[in-house]
Amino acid sequence: MSFDVYFQRFIHGDAAPGGGERMRQILEPFIVRQEPEHHFALVKFGDGTADVYLDDDDMMANRVSGEQPWDLLVEGAQAADWVIMPVGCATCITAEAQRSHLPPGLDEDVALVATGKDLLRVVCSS
Repeated sequence: MSFDVYFQRFIHGDAAPGGGERMRQILEPFIVRQEPEHHFALVKFGDGTADVYLDDDDMMANRVSGEQPWDLLVEGAQAADWVIMPVGCATCITAEAQRSHLPPGLDEDVALVATGKDLLRVVCSS
């Protein structure tokens, strides 16, 4: 899928720093190409790939192909304590505790996701 999926941490309704290093640790073994000057990495995992743009405090993924890369993205979001925000879809939390920290607007349509299949269900239902 070629649309954008954003990842970020929130505390008390505001964007919060951190998480990038934890996400990088999850993705690192599967990075097949990097362009550090653009914060870009091509990740190949299982049956597909994902383009990721990873910073210290957030990430954007797009061009996600296959099903298994979604599992890796959810695993990384869990490790980073990041919320997943696919454009035009419900806000996806990876832990129930994240719900109370969402900013107004992002807290209206929320799905708890534990796996890539959960995330794909949200993305495909929108």
